Formats: sequence, structure tokens, C-alpha cells
Amino acid sequence: MSLDDMDVIRRPKIIEQPHILGPGTDFFTEDGRPVRPQPSAHTIHKVFSGSALDLNAMGGLDDQAPPLEEGGHGQDDATMSSIFQQVNNDSDRERNKASKNKTTVLVVGGNGFVASHVVALLLQAGYTVRITVSEPLESTEQLSLYSMVPDAGHRLSVTEADMTNAASFRDVIRGCKYVIHCGVSQSQALREKDVVRAHVESVQALFDAIRLNGKPTLKRVILTGSAAAVFNIQDPTPASGKFDESSWNNRATAKTDPVPFAKLSFEREAWRLQKMFGVELIVILPSIVVGPSLLHETSEAMRTILDLASGSSVFPFAPNLFWNFVDVRDVAVAHVRAMEHADLTDQRLIVSNQCLSLSEIGKLIKRSFPHLNPPTQTAPTWITLIVAPLSHARVKLSFLWRTLGVRKALDSSKSIRLLDLQLTPMEVTVADAVSQLISSGYLAPPPTAEQQAVIDNANATKTLLTRALVGLSFASVAAAVVFKIRSKK
Repeated sequence: MSLDDMDVIRRPKIIEQPHILGPGTDFFTEDGRPVRPQPSAHTIHKVFSGSALDLNAMGGLDDQAPPLEEGGHGQDDATMSSIFQQVNNDSDRERNKASKNKTTVLVVGGNGFVASHVVALLLQAGYTVRITVSEPLESTEQLSLYSMVPDAGHRLSVTEADMTNAASFRDVIRGCKYVIHCGVSQSQALREKDVVRAHVESVQALFDAIRLNGKPTLKRVILTGSAAAVFNIQDPTPASGKFDESSWNNRATAKTDPVPFAKLSFEREAWRLQKMFGVELIVILPSIVVGPSLLHETSEAMRTILDLASGSSVFPFAPNLFWNFVDVRDVAVAHVRAMEHADLTDQRLIVSNQCLSLSEIGKLIKRSFPHLNPPTQTAPTWITLIVAPLSHARVKLSFLWRTLGVRKALDSSKSIRLLDLQLTPMEVTVADAVSQLISSGYLAPPPTAEQQAVIDNANATKTLLTRALVGLSFASVAAAVVFKIRSKK
């Protein structure tokens, strides 16, 4: 008998009946409706379909229910309708989850900073996930990976693969409906002598494997590109004030900007191969990704956050650099929604939140963690040009000269609209990132009141001494200049 054939059992008089699904009894009127209030707390409403359904399992209590109207069945109909709707919704969810269990997704570089969040979301949604890693995982890394989502480890498999070799992908890609290629990791790119070639060969290997083994089942490829492929710092700002998906970084070269040029070559090669093979392709273009990590992997930008949070009150200045930032969790959501959006094909999608200076990031850190001393002021250009190359060997003067004081913003309105993204406020992103750095032991935890008093006194003494030394230095330089001028006379 179907749900539509269910009906309330009618009884000619008030009668006491025991609960079928639990202890206790209930009283019904002669037409089968429960007497309210019942002598006991819960009410059972008998529905015949080969078994009985205890409506109390739906969370209803007698003292919470509205009174029945005399001679009416409106409440009964509403109750039955809500139950049927709940049953249908539960059934839809179960069918949807069962369908996803049968859908296999391959995540290339699945233990990376962004990729691990993508894998966690896929497992939470019920997908079967295969991931590739470039190096064997240690036991602790394996444990972290398989325990990211409780009771989902049986739907996750890990394969070691060289992402620049198509043979590594040919077996693991077979039977997959979707592939999410999370890009060439910074650590792997740095190991390669030719970072551009590593990126190009990676995407070539993927599409070669699709051609040989994946095309019968594969529907869509999601590629993690980079906002570095969208614009160059020397490009003129568009009339809208922001760069969108129609923009390309055509100024980058392998000599002047090797990493941006590698990201650009990575994406362009993907679009070229996609036209040849006819596979759906969506490229996610995140800006600088920060936020908490699920595994041991992190991003280069998170090291910058650590450097800022480890600053000293003696020198509270940061270079006048502006970067576009986004939360790693938002980037992961964008990947999964781009994969699931049936009508979204062959698109570039920028995912970015705010364009902030390093001193603005420092202020966000200071607001959430007053015990830390990040730089909250912007250093003059001439000081940056002198100090930065001395304190950071990898920083080039040519880079600073081109980028200091230049603010270029990205437009994420397309991805927000098409993927229904709700970007995490940057204050939350930075706070969560720094909180994880503290819990991991990279930064000091907030001190007690007694410890803070000692620190404040020490910082005040350091500040006075530093200012005195700086003043003395300037006075010495001035005196030397005056002496030299007078000696010439």
C-alpha cells in the first residue's frame, strides 16, 4: 500500500491503545483522533501501511501542539502532509547521497593546501574520492588524511603519481566522472629546474591520460589556475577599477616573472587541449590563498602571515605592498560547486575577497591577538628598498620597484553570482589562520596578566632605547655633514 493510501484508523469510541514503537499508551476519540492532552507526555498517531509510525519520532509533544478544532480535520491533514514531506525529503537526501557514493572524483595533488579542503568537502558530500600524491606519505600524514572526515575513509584512496607523467594517471583516472587538478605545488615547482615546463607537462599528462583511459566516463575537469594569469602589475587598471575574467597577463615572461608565466602557460595549455578533446573545463582563479590548514601542507602566503605575526614592536613597519587575498575554504567551495553546476561549462572564475596591504593584514592580526606585534604601519619606499633586500635574500629590487604602492584589485562578482559564494570576512580568515599557527606552536599563545605586564615594560624600554639610538644616529650623520661643509670653507 502506498503512502497515498494511508489513512487514520477510525475508532467508534475513546479507547486506550499501547504504543507500538515504545512504552506507554494513548487515548483516541471515536473517529480516531488523539485526545489532547494525553495522560502521558507523548502521542502516537496510528497510520496503516503495513507498520505503524510513531509521530513522536518527528519531535512532537502534546503540550506543544495546537488544539484540534471540533469536527475538523485540518490539523490531521497538516500533520500528515508534513510527515510525508519529511519522508520525501529524507528519501531524496538518501538517494542523492547514494548517487554521489557511486560518483568517483579524482583530485590531483590531493594532499595540498587547497586540495585537502576540496577532498574534505567531497567526502562530506558523499563522493568517492581518489587522490594522487607526488611523494610517499608518512604514517602521520596518512592518518590525518583518512581522518579528515569521520566515517568516510572507506571512500578515499591514495595513489602515488608523477603528475608530469601520463602513465601515472592512466589507471587512477579510469571510471572517474570528474577530475580536479589542484595545480603544481610550490614545493614541487621549486624542485624542477624549469618551472614553466613542469606546469605545462603536468596539464599535458592529465589530458593524455584522459584521451587514453578517461574519456568514456569523464564529464568535466576543474583546474586550479591562478590570478597571476589574469593581470600583470604593470597593466593599466580597467575602467571598472577591477580586473575580471576577460583579462590576461600578457606581459609575463619566463625570464622576468617565471612563476606567473608558469601559471599562465598551465592554463593556456589546458584550454588548448580542451578544445582538442571536447571535455568540459572550468578554471578556478584564486588570488593569494590563506587560512587554516587541514594537513601539514600550507601556502607560501601563510609563511608571510607567520612573518607578519612574528613582528617586533621595535620596527612596526611593513612594505607598501598590496595583495589580493581569499580564504582557502572559499576556494575549496568554489571548486566543488563548479564541479556540480550542470549548466556551467568552459568558464574562467576568479575567486578573491579583498585587496589589502601588508600593514592592513597586520592590523587584522593585532585586533584579534593583541599580544602579538605585527607591523601596523607602512614603511616609506626608500626604507623598504634598503631594508628588504638585506632581510630577505629572495626579494629582488626590481620586484619592489615595480610593485611598491601599486594596488590592483580583482573582480569576483561572476563566481559569487554563478556559484552562490559567500566569502568569509578577511578578519575571520586571518584570525583562524593565526589561531592555528599559535596552536601548532609557531607563535606564542596569549600571555597571562602578569606576563603581559612584564612584556609591556620590556617593550617600552626597548622602544625608548631604539628611538634614542636612531636619534643619536641621525644627529651623528648631521654633525658629520656640517663638519664636512665647514672644513671645505
